[in-house]
Amino acid sequence: MKSSDQDQAGQKYWNQTWDASSLPPLWPIDSKNIGANVERSLFSSMSDAFFKHGLINKNKVLVEVGCARSAVLPLFAKRLGLQVSGIDYSPNGCEQTRLMLEREEVQGEVYCCDIFNIPDDLIERFDVVVSFGLIEHFSDSTAIVAALSRLIKPGGLIFTNVPNMYGMTGLAQKILDKDVYDIHVPLTAEVVREAHEQAGLNIVSCDYFLSTNFGVINLNSIRVYSFEWWIKKVTLAILARISMGIWWSERMLGSWPTSRAFSPYVNCLAIKPKKLKCTLSSPE
Repeated sequence: MKSSDQDQAGQKYWNQTWDASSLPPLWPIDSKNIGANVERSLFSSMSDAFFKHGLINKNKVLVEVGCARSAVLPLFAKRLGLQVSGIDYSPNGCEQTRLMLEREEVQGEVYCCDIFNIPDDLIERFDVVVSFGLIEHFSDSTAIVAALSRLIKPGGLIFTNVPNMYGMTGLAQKILDKDVYDIHVPLTAEVVREAHEQAGLNIVSCDYFLSTNFGVINLNSIRVYSFEWWIKKVTLAILARISMGIWWSERMLGSWPTSRAFSPYVNCLAIKPKKLKCTLSSPE
């Protein structure tokens, strides 16, 4: 099996996407700006999980799969003290990840390879595997999660974040840019959980994340500055402001509930079981 056989988008799409703009800033996890709510909340959630499982340690190694031009990978090194690596099958994306690490003065390895055909020396090499918006691009969710699991040491963690294409954000994406919607496989929290369980992982938590975020929608397939682009850009800006208004209310009144209907993401945290040691008893 190859990623190109499973990936709904394809390598050409990703190469073009990563070449379309300059390197991004890092996630603004220290910003009090309401617009940084998603990145701040997501990084805090991951940090808490890693700390709880004893993974905030300079001897622990984290790998981000689908790491192209990652705006968070350097933060795992800078803020959590982890050794970091990245894996992607887009040569353009890998080169931009190396540039991101170099810009942030962070040491790390970037492997340009197919996740379904990783080198033997990467098997069970990492303590933590993270992915953001990856598994929903593959037609076989269990197969891609199983491929990610091969990277993890027994007892290690896998953190998976996917957009909720079943909710209102998915509907808005479908209306505003169906071509982008079509490169996703809609996954519910239940399906994400099942994919991890079928891949042999033990679930720690799997649920919808945040109350809303229409800012997750993108217009990548629409010609920039066209009339259609402007109309949909304005519509998206209005939707994003609605999300920000809800975040402001959460600051004052407390968090709104998460739900399949409105939450923008599904987060899954799972553990790879430790291998059982076989002991032979001596005959009496």
